Amino acid sequence: MSRVAVRSTLLLIACAVVLVACGGSQQPASSTAGPTLASIAGTPDASTVVTSNLIVLGGTDFPTGKTIRIPFQVFQKDGKILKPDDGTAELYLGASATSAALGPYPVKQLSLKGEGVTFDRADADSIMVAVEVPLPAAGAWTAVVTMKVAGKTVAASNQFSVLPKEATPAIGATAPTARTPTLKDVGGDGTKISTAQPLDTTLLSDSIPDLLAAQRPFVVAFATPRFCTSRICGPIVDIVKNVQRDLQGTEMAFVHAEIFTDLNPAKGTAPWVLAWALPTEPWVFVVNAQGVITAKFEGAVTQSELEAAARAALTA
Repeated sequence: MSRVAVRSTLLLIACAVVLVACGGSQQPASSTAGPTLASIAGTPDASTVVTSNLIVLGGTDFPTGKTIRIPFQVFQKDGKILKPDDGTAELYLGASATSAALGPYPVKQLSLKGEGVTFDRADADSIMVAVEVPLPAAGAWTAVVTMKVAGKTVAASNQFSVLPKEATPAIGATAPTARTPTLKDVGGDGTKISTAQPLDTTLLSDSIPDLLAAQRPFVVAFATPRFCTSRICGPIVDIVKNVQRDLQGTEMAFVHAEIFTDLNPAKGTAPWVLAWALPTEPWVFVVNAQGVITAKFEGAVTQSELEAAARAALTA
């Protein structure tokens, strides 16, 4: 199995471990002032934070020194996705169970529902999102989320890694020029370059280098609905189609590119995925007319978030 496929097993709704949102001051991880992660999680005597609920992050590309958006889900032992009573939660970060916690960073539950968007499991139709999370120093960190469920405070935890630098093309960077396949390349047979069901050939008309040469802004979704172990690729392609419909009549182009060569995991990761250095899937990038990346989303993105980013790129 390819590097992309292996890492994507860590994702659910395009999810993989934990983190979360804006606000809050960053205290030194070594400080002993303030609550510790263990006390926040309800295990004040523990040397490590272990909770019965698990945070599953919607990504892995978390670089130090960046302030980013992080989607995630909270699962209980039986696999059920836990959702907060009031649609909000709080995230804390710490270098260890006994170090002072960074945060809290506010979290909101956002709906992924939309016309024609289908989900493999009914409880995966929303995502918890923290926006503008200031990532700490590179290394191993622990995250704890607290929220009210059925009137009771519950905690969830998991470990994750903050990287020295981001793996994928950064916002503000020029988009890679690797060619993505189009209908013309396969004699009009979209089933040879897309596993989406139902198939939408409007996402298969343009190749990235052609759009860059024509100075057209575009949204590109790297996703494989048939083979996606996170089970969110199909819904993400559906969301991209909805945004395409809403931006009809604008210059914005929309592209769906699969993850594996010839739609076959045994043949490895496709060259365009390698060119964009994608460690997981799905990924959605927004590129303006100058060929500059203006927004990117690892894992799940809501229709309203993507539409806002695409409209902003039209004037960038």
